[in-house]
Amino acid sequence: DTGTATMAAQPAERSFDVIVVGAGIMGSCAAHAAASRGARVLLLEQFDLLHQRGSSHGESRTIRATYPQPHYPPMVRLSRRLWDDAQRDSGYAVLTPTPHLDLGPRDDPAFLASVANGGATVLAPAAADAPRPAWAEAFRVPDGWAAASSELGGVMKATKAVAMFQALAAKMGAVVRDRTEVVDVAKSFKQEKERRRRSW
Repeated sequence: DTGTATMAAQPAERSFDVIVVGAGIMGSCAAHAAASRGARVLLLEQFDLLHQRGSSHGESRTIRATYPQPHYPPMVRLSRRLWDDAQRDSGYAVLTPTPHLDLGPRDDPAFLASVANGGATVLAPAAADAPRPAWAEAFRVPDGWAAASSELGGVMKATKAVAMFQALAAKMGAVVRDRTEVVDVAKSFKQEKERRRRSW
């Protein structure tokens, strides 16, 4: 317990419904989701907030719905709505919607599944005298390959997104603490007593 309380006052009573360890994008989103449902939330980060030691920092990440696994696209469509809600609540944007372009071998099962699951459209080869699409200046489709376009794509500012969810979580009452390393997890006497009562 060497950290400092951040974004929200430290409560006199250290009792929480949810404690999230790690304040990267996953942890910050989890803290925001729990706090938005009325839970008492503590979000802990062992380093400074918005540090660059993990994978939740930088200028850009992408979002897309074209995955070969069928369970991903519905999750992406839901997350897109949640991103829009969070941006509305924060008052600023971290996600720039863009069309998404996939390239792959025309007969590759994973490519075909990604196109089907993500609702993408396979682009027909253009006639020699047809206008070239904008992406054609950057990519050449190899022989035997195909290009597919989908509307559900985008680029997000990674570090700004993490900061947004931390701020929203704190706004909803979560306590956000940096420079606080978790060194052990132990059951309290009260928790153990409750567990034994339920096991009877």
